[in-house]
Amino acid sequence: MKKLILLALLAGLAWWYFDASRRMTDAQIRESYAQQTEAIRQFDAESLCKRLSDDFHGSQLTQMGGQSVEQTFDKKALCDQQNKSIALMKRISDASGGLVALDIELEIKNIELSANRKQATVQTISTARLGDRTLSRDRTTEQLIRRDGRILSTGGESKVWAYTPQ
Repeated sequence: MKKLILLALLAGLAWWYFDASRRMTDAQIRESYAQQTEAIRQFDAESLCKRLSDDFHGSQLTQMGGQSVEQTFDKKALCDQQNKSIALMKRISDASGGLVALDIELEIKNIELSANRKQATVQTISTARLGDRTLSRDRTTEQLIRRDGRILSTGGESKVWAYTPQ
C-alpha cells in the first residue's frame, strides 16, 4: 500500500513538473511584464536577468539619428548590457536626489498562447523616459516559456528608436 501511495505521489509530482508548472495564462504573462517593469523602475538588473532562459537568444535593431545598429544577444551579453544601462540610470537618479526618475510605459499589444499553453509569443511597445526626457521607444516580439513556476524569455526581436537629449 505504501508503494502505491508513493507511486501516486511521484506520478502527481511528475505531472505537475512536466505539465501543469509549464502552462501559462494571459493573466500570468501580464503579471510577469508588470514585475519586469517594476524591476526596471527599482533599478534591479538581477531580476531582469533571472527572467531570461539559459538558452536565450535575441536580436535588436537600434536606430539613433541616421544610424542603425543590429546586435544579437545571448543571456550573458544581454545581462551585461542591462547591468550597465541600469547602473547608469541609477547614478543619474541618485545624482539628482531622485528628482530624475526612470519611467517605463509598457503596452502589451498581443499575446498568442500555443494550444497547450506552454509557449507564448508576445508583442509589446514600450517607452523609457528619464525625467522629462524620452530615452527610447521599442517594439518587441518575444517568445516565452514557463519553468518551475516562472515565466522566462527564450528570445525575440526588438526594434529600438533611441533619442539623444536636445
